[in-house]
Amino acid sequence: MNFFLDANLPPCWAGCLSACSGSQYPTEVGRVVHLRERFAPSTPDTEWLHALARERDWCVISCDGFRKRNGAERKAIRDNGLSVFVLQNSWANYPYWEKTSQLLRWWPRIVEQAVAVEGIAMEVPWKVSGRFRQL
Repeated sequence: MNFFLDANLPPCWAGCLSACSGSQYPTEVGRVVHLRERFAPSTPDTEWLHALARERDWCVISCDGFRKRNGAERKAIRDNGLSVFVLQNSWANYPYWEKTSQLLRWWPRIVEQAVAVEGIAMEVPWKVSGRFRQL
């Protein structure tokens, strides 16, 4: 499974997650990339969502939310069977280093869920003791 971090997340997180995953998940995690590594920052969500879907085996991590139930992004995710993990709105209330460490704490569960089930859309709560919520 490859992981794609949306433009609204720090680009350095992709390298950090990739480096941390190498020895821990040698077969489960392929590439971890940030949007800026593959597309221009202004690329519309629907464009890169369709591109990832054509390549297969991608899981998107975002704090964008794709929350509009009838939005074009939600439709592209559904139609293409992409897996998406959206950081709950409460993540925005924390400083950078707390968010970074919290994502690292969530990472094993995100990987496990992404590998186990394809085409899911889940919200990631702030508290690690919490549970994913289906979107």
